[in-house]
Amino acid sequence: MPGQKIYGLLQKGLETRYLPAILGSLAFIIMLPALNAGWGPMDDLRHRAKLVEPSGLPKRLRDTGMVPENSGKLRIVLFELHSSVHTDSDNKRLKSYGALPWWTHNDYGASNWRPADSFTHWLDYRLYPNSAVMMHAHNFLWFAAVIFLAAILYRRLMVPAWTAGLAAILYLLDDSNYFPAMWLANRCLLLSLVFGILTLLAHHLWRRHNSLPAAIVAFFCLLGSLLSSEAGIATFGYLFAYALTLDRASRVRRGLSLVPAFLLIVFWRIIYSALGHGAYSSGFVIDPGREPLRFVWAALVRGPILLMAQWSPLPAEMFSFIYRREQINAWVVSVGFLALVFFILLPLLRNNRVARFWFTAMLLSVIPICASLPMNRNLLFVAIGAFGLIAQFVTAMQTKEKWLPKFWLWRAAAWLLLVILLLVHIVLATAARVAQPKVIGFVQSRFESTMQLGPLPGVENQDLVVVNAPNPFSLFYLPPYRAHHHQSLPRALRVLAPGFGLLEITRTDEKTLLLKSESGNLLSYQGRVGSPFVYFYKHFNDAFRDKRFPFEVGEKVVLPRLTVEVIAIDNEGRPREAAFRFDVPLDSRTLKWLQWNWQLNSYTPFTVPAVGQSCKMAGPPR
Repeated sequence: MPGQKIYGLLQKGLETRYLPAILGSLAFIIMLPALNAGWGPMDDLRHRAKLVEPSGLPKRLRDTGMVPENSGKLRIVLFELHSSVHTDSDNKRLKSYGALPWWTHNDYGASNWRPADSFTHWLDYRLYPNSAVMMHAHNFLWFAAVIFLAAILYRRLMVPAWTAGLAAILYLLDDSNYFPAMWLANRCLLLSLVFGILTLLAHHLWRRHNSLPAAIVAFFCLLGSLLSSEAGIATFGYLFAYALTLDRASRVRRGLSLVPAFLLIVFWRIIYSALGHGAYSSGFVIDPGREPLRFVWAALVRGPILLMAQWSPLPAEMFSFIYRREQINAWVVSVGFLALVFFILLPLLRNNRVARFWFTAMLLSVIPICASLPMNRNLLFVAIGAFGLIAQFVTAMQTKEKWLPKFWLWRAAAWLLLVILLLVHIVLATAARVAQPKVIGFVQSRFESTMQLGPLPGVENQDLVVVNAPNPFSLFYLPPYRAHHHQSLPRALRVLAPGFGLLEITRTDEKTLLLKSESGNLLSYQGRVGSPFVYFYKHFNDAFRDKRFPFEVGEKVVLPRLTVEVIAIDNEGRPREAAFRFDVPLDSRTLKWLQWNWQLNSYTPFTVPAVGQSCKMAGPPR
């Protein structure tokens, strides 16, 4: 029959020994539309400012605190490329310039140590410093290596060969890997995956054939994964799952096999912390080493959302686009869906140890990425286990294994799940991958629009005052963005408040402006409807000061030529009113005033009211 012939050809194709090389080549080819993506408006340009020589940067950019001395030097790049706010001095300099808003906590820090990845970027800037095309091609090679190695890993662990081939194709088609592969600053995750998969392959060789050289290779590959990205710790989840489900040695020897990896991770974390890296006082990233209880709670909340995103077409980012009540509903739905999936997979997990390996590894690799907001781009380690498990489920159903339950309700649910999984991860994933360039381009353009202030002639001698920034987080990247586009940098940047709600603005005297929120607090977004992007921006805004650090009435923030005083707070300790006292009259030519216009979705000039007069500034349309 024609159907059986086509099925036979597909199965034969999935079993060919050349499939890993074919899929690796396809991985490079399907990324070619992103070859001309250029440098992204945020982290790509921030990294670029640290990778070029000081002579290639405008002096004002070096004065902002965003660029370390001796930028471009290998030693600086290895230790500072992935650091946003590394020291108290960085915090003070960035806040003084205004790259960090005035409400940033004094202990705020956000610094990562990824020397292996940093070296590859340093090499880019030594070989082709002005070619974003070559840098993207470099990224695509790492992505191709990820797919190639994942296909080999599946083949090492799964039979029949077509099952491994199916898992590899599902991993290739996953739309979640487009953004990490095209984003230059996210190369760290690709490197971490490459070294992580190599770790698993070497560990498998060691445990199956008692190969000491393989054990040594596994150790150093794990080190490479950790030095590429903190996400590399997920590799240990796979090693633990291997010892629990696949290793055939005694329990003691299986436990001992994990000791080198465990000690390496402990040693890495000690050095990581000793160098001052990590997250502090942030509402965006949780450092598990410093806040273990908060991290455990985040894992309970975010873990089901991330797993739901992996198994369904719903992106994890949607959790940040919806309001709190809807977030609770989404969590309940996710837990219910995952419980149903677990019930259907339970017979497979009972009868197949490799399936148990993929399942356990998938669950464990979710835990590290719960440290930040749920995002699909963080799911690449999780996806390895998930697609291995899905492929084995498809195989069990197709071959009609004897141990499959005969109960009609289970069979109906299992076949329904099978159809849904194939529809989601082949048909919809392919369509989503085709659409990803436009989707990512749209999201980036929305973020970039909140950074486009215009040419602003003469602003290099002025303090630029933005009354209501729609996305204060994006303005952190404003200095390298304007420098890259050959636009003048202001003497300082002053963001008075996010544009999340209705503001009453009163000029109390010649030099003072009083801002009062009429829709919550100055930092909140209270609307039940309105722009989902604004609600998403709020999550980024919370990065600068977590709610665990309230303000006090009378608290002052002293900046060059500006003092901010908190006049009133709400019951959460967030400022409802704040007075901004400048060193010069508000009409001075040394001040440049802008406001965000929600109707035009752009910045427009702001006219300061007369002394004793007030005006109101609307939030996003509803």
